[in-house]
Amino acid sequence: MPSLYALLVAINAYPPPIDSLDGCLNDANSVEAMLRARFDAESLHLLRIQDSAATRQAVIDSFRSHLGQAQTCDLALFFFAGHGSQVPTGGQFSTVEPSGLNSSIVCYDSRLPNGLDLVDKDMAVLISEVTAKGAHLTTVFDSCHSGSMDRALGVRRVNARPDPQPASKYLADPAALEAAIRDLPAMQNTNPITLASAACSKPGQSGPHILLAACETDQTAQEYIDPNTEENHGAFTYFLTDTLNRTKAGLGYRELMHLTRAAMSVDVPLQTPKAESSSGDHMLDDLFLGFDAAAQTDYAIAAFGNTTNQWQLDRGATLNIAAGDRYALYPVSAADADLADPGKAFAFATVTQVRPAAAVLQPDPTPALDEGSQYKTVAVDASALDHAAIWKKRLALTNPNTQIPAAAIEFTFTVNPGTPQAQSFTCPPTDLVELPYHNVQESLYSVPDGRPTYVASVRNNWSRRLYVTLLYFSADYSIMTGLLSAQTQFLDPGNQPVYTRSGSPLHASVPGAATETTDYILLIASTDLFDATLFAMDSIGTPTQATRGAGDPVPQNDFFTRRIALHITRTLQAAQESADRRETAPTPQSAPGASAHP
Repeated sequence: MPSLYALLVAINAYPPPIDSLDGCLNDANSVEAMLRARFDAESLHLLRIQDSAATRQAVIDSFRSHLGQAQTCDLALFFFAGHGSQVPTGGQFSTVEPSGLNSSIVCYDSRLPNGLDLVDKDMAVLISEVTAKGAHLTTVFDSCHSGSMDRALGVRRVNARPDPQPASKYLADPAALEAAIRDLPAMQNTNPITLASAACSKPGQSGPHILLAACETDQTAQEYIDPNTEENHGAFTYFLTDTLNRTKAGLGYRELMHLTRAAMSVDVPLQTPKAESSSGDHMLDDLFLGFDAAAQTDYAIAAFGNTTNQWQLDRGATLNIAAGDRYALYPVSAADADLADPGKAFAFATVTQVRPAAAVLQPDPTPALDEGSQYKTVAVDASALDHAAIWKKRLALTNPNTQIPAAAIEFTFTVNPGTPQAQSFTCPPTDLVELPYHNVQESLYSVPDGRPTYVASVRNNWSRRLYVTLLYFSADYSIMTGLLSAQTQFLDPGNQPVYTRSGSPLHASVPGAATETTDYILLIASTDLFDATLFAMDSIGTPTQATRGAGDPVPQNDFFTRRIALHITRTLQAAQESADRRETAPTPQSAPGASAHP
């Protein structure tokens, strides 16, 4: 068993004028109990600092001295429960922090005379020092950094401090760190700590870093009362540790957050936890506090809503859920293999109402479901739908009853961007774009085999926030969800458009020795947050699974779609030359159709 070095920081009793909290020490207790149940005494090296001991310098020193012991093949965990805030940059980081504010965690002495918050840039330096030794580091923050003036009871946030952090107090040279962040590829909607730690890391040398955050950057981290003990906890930590304690071993980060989000959506609907990695999104498929890839199984979650008094499914119309659909419900501890056997289901339920990202379930009269539990949920007739049928059904997704205005979204597609032959189209009215290969002798194209390039962009012209994704449907019956860096991207009215792959041109390809193919891009725009990764499918011949592991009246719970077909063509001679290159290549090639993915 690998060694785990864990540092738990929890602060309830802040000195005035900061409001104290009630659940942070309970959070640290829950995390410690969870770790002791998973790691033996020889493998677990745990250090806790709390309340008055959790000064800024103590946190920095403990991070370096305790977590700094982790080497290659070791695990490290940093957990913080307390207040979050923001700190003026004072002119530093002006090119990467347009708001002029650093996110921060508030240590015990942060707001005492001469005290400082621990800002995201300094946290990133500490993270990079640990990962530089090859350790796998997970950081968990049950706090928030929105900087709002809201002072509601139980919100883990204090007002932004008025004074900037002096340049001499940063743990790294601010100018050098700003330049490193500026040189990163665009990473939309990314936590500032993840962004800065990516800038500090050494590609190919540093170990991975995964961050679990209690909420989105524009949300607040709430406290929650355990209905069994009536003790206060951070909502995120409560549901995260509860999920880990109730589910099977071998849970991956992506599946863990799927289950945690589903549980929180019932009782804490305005707080959406997130996971991200400065080492790449693929790291979320690894085991929680482990090294190996986690098994991936496609299932929904059913949970009872105490505010709605209804059983809810965490998927809706955007994934073709329809009223009348039947589902088998299994305990969250059910093994993956059991989900394919309806005979092992605990109960069954029928969909009665559908919204874009959720649905209402009516359980069968018996057996009675436990309203305090979640259930893994699988469509009863899922095995009857073959791979191609699911692909076609998802591509045909539409909402004829949408009330979102047609002009709410501006969907633009540019062919061969950055060349004299560049052309831009708007969808609608355009629903088909021709993408012929180029003559490879034409020097204006940088792609040696003549593949055409494109960029797509989406802009919100409406009066309210929309959540959008772009899905790539390949002719090999696969669906890719990564065209947008955030996969499900929120767009506020009037903001700059969001681009595929942050504006870098994508290549369109014809697979194998074929001379043409037709792929599709599907835009989904919804008034509700939804999980775009649930749409993902492998190419045909492999199991369908989520990538985890897709005016008056004012529209509510609404979505609409736009689709554009890409007709990609090349000459017979070019196709034959491609086939010849594959035959003489020294290494095996991808399966037919794989090159059609952007």
